[in-house]
Amino acid sequence: MSTVDHWTGREAKLLRQALRLSIRDFAARLGVGARTVNKWEARQAGITQRPYMQQILDTALAQASEEAKARFTEGVALTRRDQLVLAERQPSEADAPGEPAEDAEGDPVLAAPWNQRGTVEASVTLSGGGSSVKRRHFNLLTGAGLTVPAHRWLIREPEPLVSGLSGARISGTLVDQMSSMITTLRAMDDTAGGGRVLALAQHAFGWVAELLDQASYDDHTGRRLHIALAELGQLTGVAAADAGRVGLAQRYHIAALHAAHTADDRPLGAHILACMADQAACHGRPAEAVTLIETAVAGIRGRESPRLLVELSIRKAAALATLQEGSACMAALAQADRQIEQFEPDSDPRWLYWVTPAVTMVEAGWCLLRLGQPDRATPLLDRGTALFDESFARDRQIYLIHFATALAQPGPQRDLEAAADRGLVAVRLAESVTSTYGIDRLRDLFMRMQPHASVPAVGNFLEQARGVLAT
Repeated sequence: MSTVDHWTGREAKLLRQALRLSIRDFAARLGVGARTVNKWEARQAGITQRPYMQQILDTALAQASEEAKARFTEGVALTRRDQLVLAERQPSEADAPGEPAEDAEGDPVLAAPWNQRGTVEASVTLSGGGSSVKRRHFNLLTGAGLTVPAHRWLIREPEPLVSGLSGARISGTLVDQMSSMITTLRAMDDTAGGGRVLALAQHAFGWVAELLDQASYDDHTGRRLHIALAELGQLTGVAAADAGRVGLAQRYHIAALHAAHTADDRPLGAHILACMADQAACHGRPAEAVTLIETAVAGIRGRESPRLLVELSIRKAAALATLQEGSACMAALAQADRQIEQFEPDSDPRWLYWVTPAVTMVEAGWCLLRLGQPDRATPLLDRGTALFDESFARDRQIYLIHFATALAQPGPQRDLEAAADRGLVAVRLAESVTSTYGIDRLRDLFMRMQPHASVPAVGNFLEQARGVLAT
């Protein structure tokens, strides 16, 4: 292919990725400003209303290497197939085109004041204990709707906690048991996926919110209850997003951020912001993801730990990779590597249990894959996925799909049989893991492998995957 009939922002981005250029370098090659390229990619639709734009993009493609042209052609074909698949999907919260943006005044979570009473009331209402929530579905938050809560978390000073004075007394033993329950729910989420855990996590979140609202407790127990509420809100948000309910996930995360703020637990708040950033980057808002991470880093100065800094660094790197900011992405990954060397056993909160060298390795591989460097991504994904056991079945499934995707792309690392082999393992895991994100990534791999169906191993993978994707 030497020309494109009508360039779109999506195709311009695919060309830039095929050439393995940053936005700035791509703009320099075309002789336009970086802001122009950013506008193209943000619009996605037709961008070549002026003839010279069509010409400069045609020229850039014509002058590309044969390998880059092959990557571009494959990317265009896969994107068109993905659009057909998306058109056949049932609408979800994340899709919700044409719906109005959320009105903060009518949203019990967004409108909640940043104090103890606001935290409790928002949490009780979100969990179904209030009458002001008349909808079960929430629109996807973007832009300021996503970043303003993070800014308020950063600048507002927590108020002193007030003891609960009504209802039965809450004992420290019960709060200890809550910690064990949260640990069990996390393990279930890792093993079975958010689709299986969401209802349980919502119930536990609502139970703790009700205790804060209707029980009696002293200041110390109240702080521990708010921390438990924050941890459950974070877990419920992850499970909701994994079940495809992203708007709901955002509300649980913002409610969790309120609870962490009320308890004055800055590291936990930063962890919640990292989860919000991960979801934002996954749903086309990488710039907001970077803002969320930078807000989290500013909020934990003097209270950070190496493992928490690793989490923030890899989340920032992922967002930067999506933005095709290669140098900044590599700097964030290097920061994560430096912090890994500072890990101290048993010195971090239990909610950072999943941050390991293996996770950092596969996340670095995933970043390189998004930057259009599958040959560099492959060894990292290979070594990293080997370190995941059955207790992290959901993550292992997703990273195996990334590994297979890297092996299937053009380049010296391409090995279609090995890609099919990793894909088959992911298919088997999908039979016991309920993860919308995992199924979406498996569908992406399925579409990528279809042109190679004549390879026996690939044909077998496609047949097995078809059965899972059809359910």
